This record gives sequence, structure tokens and C-alpha cells, in this order.
Amino acid sequence: METIVDEPQWLRTASWVGCPLLGAGLGWFLQSISGWVASLSWVPFKGPFQLVSDMPGPWGVVTGIGVGLVLGLAFAAVWAHERLIVKVTPTRITLTTKGRSRAYEAKLQAVFLDGKELVLLASDGRELARQKGDVDRKAVAAAFTEHGYPWHAEPPAVK
Repeated sequence: METIVDEPQWLRTASWVGCPLLGAGLGWFLQSISGWVASLSWVPFKGPFQLVSDMPGPWGVVTGIGVGLVLGLAFAAVWAHERLIVKVTPTRITLTTKGRSRAYEAKLQAVFLDGKELVLLASDGRELARQKGDVDRKAVAAAFTEHGYPWHAEPPAVK
């Protein structure tokens, strides 16, 4: 039996839909105020705003929305690439992030979250893994305790 702790499906879907939509909205907004921003004397980097405000007809709006959409998609892709996926079985722990998976089969002394970092301590006290990720604390605790790992709610005291 395997337990997988990952972001909820609704959040993954929302990131792929919401980030591009927010990016497109921001692109439209910035395009719509580009002429005004370019007219301000104290604003640095007026060039891009002037360029967008000088675009004829609907091309400025289309460009602003398109650039925002692409940047939103890029942000969603980075978000998906950076997320931490934890797979727990009675004999193996697999941590996947940034397109790489690492499996651990050693006997563990402790498993805990140190802030946003998941930490695995070997039975001899050495740190096997310290992986940053936004994982649900309760779901991770349940996954490790369900499979018999020594879960600690707080980092254990250093001896």
C-alpha cells in the first residue's frame, strides 16, 4: 500500500487555469494604463510602457493580454515543477520535486517538518533528507504514522 501526499487536485487545476487568467488580466490592465504611466516624469523604464501605448488599434490590447497569459502559464509551470510530492510505503519513502525523485529505504530515527522542510533522520542521527515544500502538515503526519515511521510533531532535541 502506498500513500501519496501532494497538493489537492483542485489547487493544481486552479494554478493552471488561474495563473494564466490572472496574467492575462494583469497584462490587459498594464496595457490600458501604459499611456498614463509613460506620461509620468518620475517613472523609470518608460520605454516598454511607451512602446505598448504607441501600438495601433487592438494590437496593444492583444499584446498585453498575450504576454500576461504566457507569463501566467510560465508561473504555473514553475509552480508545478517546484512542488513536493511525498510517497510513503512501509519500506520506502520517495520525495519528488523539480523533476527528480529520491527514494529512501533506511531505518529512520525521526521524520518531522522543520518549518516548510520535510526532514528524514537516519537511525544513527544523520540527516538523510531535508526537502522544502508546501505540504499539508496533517496529511504528511498521517502518511508517516500510518506506515509506522517515527513521526515527530516538532523537531527533536539535538543530543
